[in-house]
Amino acid sequence: MLWLYLYFPQLQLDGLLAQDEQLPPTIIVSGSNNTVVQLDVSAHELGVKQGMGLGAASSMSTSLNVYEFKACYEQKRLLELAQWLYLDTAEIHISTPCGLLLKVSNMLSLHTDLAHYWQLIKTRLETQNVQYHYSFGYSPLAAQLLAQSGFNRLCDDRVQLATELGKLPISSLSLSERQKQQLNRVGIHTVQALFELPLVELGRRFDNELVQYIGRLQGKLHHPVEFYQPPEVFEREVTLLYELENLDYLIKPLFKLLKQLEVFLKLRDKLTSSIALVLIQRDIEPLCLTIGCAHGEYRAQKWQELCQLVLTRTQLSAPLQAVALKVDSFCEPPAHSDDLFSERVGTMTRADLLSMLQAKLGEESVFGIQTTSDARPEYATVRSEPVLHTASVKPSKHTAPLFRPNLLLNDIQPLNDKVVLLQGPERISTGWWDGDDIERDYFVAQDMQFRQLWVFRDRQKRWFIHGIFS
Repeated sequence: MLWLYLYFPQLQLDGLLAQDEQLPPTIIVSGSNNTVVQLDVSAHELGVKQGMGLGAASSMSTSLNVYEFKACYEQKRLLELAQWLYLDTAEIHISTPCGLLLKVSNMLSLHTDLAHYWQLIKTRLETQNVQYHYSFGYSPLAAQLLAQSGFNRLCDDRVQLATELGKLPISSLSLSERQKQQLNRVGIHTVQALFELPLVELGRRFDNELVQYIGRLQGKLHHPVEFYQPPEVFEREVTLLYELENLDYLIKPLFKLLKQLEVFLKLRDKLTSSIALVLIQRDIEPLCLTIGCAHGEYRAQKWQELCQLVLTRTQLSAPLQAVALKVDSFCEPPAHSDDLFSERVGTMTRADLLSMLQAKLGEESVFGIQTTSDARPEYATVRSEPVLHTASVKPSKHTAPLFRPNLLLNDIQPLNDKVVLLQGPERISTGWWDGDDIERDYFVAQDMQFRQLWVFRDRQKRWFIHGIFS
């Protein structure tokens, strides 16, 4: 079996550099012992080295950017990379803390050769802005050790891979310090020297754990691997370079997340009608904003427009430290029409308008109107969920259409102005069954400003205005 190991030595630093390539010298320090675990080229040029203490590193420059190492971030990023590469490789193992193991043998039947397969993987990785080392190998451990040593060559020749593996020092093996010291005492300093000893001889001199490790490294013993099964969910997070108090500056990092979502959806030929935007603020609970799109969308530009409308009415309670984007529901794109004459007219559909209104005003402020069978004008319509397509209601052939104003007043007002009656009366006498009965004679009237009004007279001969015609 041929394996490919991808080693990512600086995932957290890569995430920072992806936001701003012109960062000042930057280091990432382990919180447990305050030593440098990741550093960029600028910090290396100043003399900072991996494993150096924070105090010594800070003395190299006063403009050094220092970030605390977060293992949880790297684990999330590793899962994102696995999900991304899953499009091209079905069997992926997440090798903690910072590697991915890909089973290549079964995938080569889909490609012309190994070079074609590697070019596809390489292209995928280039879009993710990550530094990595890689190597192929005929056992998972062999591929891992060569990748971690920076082999970085497209090679599937057994002899050459074994030769390069034999050059590695014993210190590069994932053994305990006691085991390494035992090997050094008997003059074994390289992997090749270790391979020259038969496994039976190793079993006599050393413990069974070492024999198992060497057998797996050589591919002679089975190496159990648990393969990754990606969930159908998109989840990304960006830690901001600086804390933000103005959400206008969030647009650039947010757009990068939306572009990743666009690629994710395009590769799966999916749309989504809702995204969850999580604003992670300092020392308080994250703020979750749900942004909807009535007809489903995948384009980053469209989602950015909706996000901007929501963010304009959002207030932060504390400085913003990170932003996350999550999508867990997807929908199919609409079937393409075969009618050449059914093209969209105008630049905005009803669904686009509905999505923009909901983003700008809030979903609770946008609703539809639905008619009821109640003859009382106050109850003739009710609020409903906004719909994109409504069936046209044709009046009955035996019933004349009702003449109603477009605007009903919230509160019925007494009619004090002089009017001229143009049409009517229309008697409405109903509601006796629920105690809110009415008996009114409605007229269409015109006032002195030539407005057409909908007025009525009640049982006590009092006159009121109930609506205004447009």
